[in-house]
Amino acid sequence: MNRLALLGGEKAVREPFPEWPIWDRSDRQAVVDVLESGKWWMYAYGEAELGSEADGAGPRSQVEQFEEELAAFHHVKHAIAVTNGSTALDICMRAIDLAAGDEVITTPYTFFATSQCILNADALPVYVDIDPETYNIDVTKIEEAITPRTRAIMPVHFSGELADVEAIGRIADRHGLRFIEDAAQSQGVSLRGDRFVGSFGDAAIFSFQASKCLTCGEGGAIITDSDEFAEAAWSLRHYGRVKNGLWYEHHRLAANSRMTEFQGALLRTQLRRLGEQNSRRMENVDYFYKKMEEVEGLTPVNLHPDAKTHSHYLVMLRYDASRWGGLSRDIFLEALNAEGVPAFAGYSFLNFQNPVFYRLDLTSAQSPYMAGRQKPIDYRDFLEKCPNADRACREEAVWLMHQLFLGNISHVDAIIRAIVKIKEQQAELHTSRVGQ
Repeated sequence: MNRLALLGGEKAVREPFPEWPIWDRSDRQAVVDVLESGKWWMYAYGEAELGSEADGAGPRSQVEQFEEELAAFHHVKHAIAVTNGSTALDICMRAIDLAAGDEVITTPYTFFATSQCILNADALPVYVDIDPETYNIDVTKIEEAITPRTRAIMPVHFSGELADVEAIGRIADRHGLRFIEDAAQSQGVSLRGDRFVGSFGDAAIFSFQASKCLTCGEGGAIITDSDEFAEAAWSLRHYGRVKNGLWYEHHRLAANSRMTEFQGALLRTQLRRLGEQNSRRMENVDYFYKKMEEVEGLTPVNLHPDAKTHSHYLVMLRYDASRWGGLSRDIFLEALNAEGVPAFAGYSFLNFQNPVFYRLDLTSAQSPYMAGRQKPIDYRDFLEKCPNADRACREEAVWLMHQLFLGNISHVDAIIRAIVKIKEQQAELHTSRVGQ
């Protein structure tokens, strides 16, 4: 038996995984074309007054064309391209008119931007635990978190996997709440009948940061079927201007959050590959999941049973140390990386455990977060309410990035070979590492 690489043996992975991002001459040419045009921002194609912008005749901006193509790809009416996913979230919170002291229900197991956008609006995130089988928000616990100050529900399609959007939509309708989808990791994800992210709630956001399945390095977008929401988001992206106003006429407090022409051009070429790349990942992950049925103690999270398209931004596994002879997840990950499979544990702690919650003034009478409130939220209480998310952070979650599944079956076999190799030598590994 080949000894574990961590203990001096050869690696299980013998060929490199696909690198990310993937690009070719079409991407290079798209960027060069923008460079040589001298038109590096989207309003290089318009006039000084918004009411007299280009009417469709002649050249059009790359950003505008990308917005149309992104909306069409996701079967929604509108897309508004912005600087990054965090800004997209901020704009959504402004677009639903959150007021100081309001509450938004969300998940604690995600990137901090999902919480920060709520805090940026002087509102308060209220956390609901994740479903231990899916790592998405547990819809059975949402209604008990609703209070008179609740204004919205913002689930995350975590790892690119759809949350239970239909159940969340029913809850939002029943209580008169806004519904924002954090789809930062979910480009191209759809439910049966070709309903894509962005069509279930008021709006959805994407991130195009370097690791995402659709990327230009940085960037983001808001997609929606609502004309009213799209108008508000457009204005908030563009210094509070309105489409029938003058260039120096501002109707909202907002900022410049526009995407550059370089980003728009690159995203257009990348978007043309997204469907095929999602399909390839789906095929490889399906094969991987079937093989993993033979490995006790390392279980893939459950996928939405009615999802038609997955992005598999992360392939999430649940590690059970009791099935690995007590070998800790961290030692398992160390061994897996040594075998040549880049894998990691993800978040070290939950959103509400970030130091910012103990640096902000959330309790004094002068705090905007206390506006209209009788008592503050004690964020220490959420740890007891979110045991599944806490366990994922501390001992259970194993993350594999999407690019590992953009190769061929031999790449997937290498991942499985590495996992099985560690499983077979878990006792020696445990003795070696714990005994140090």
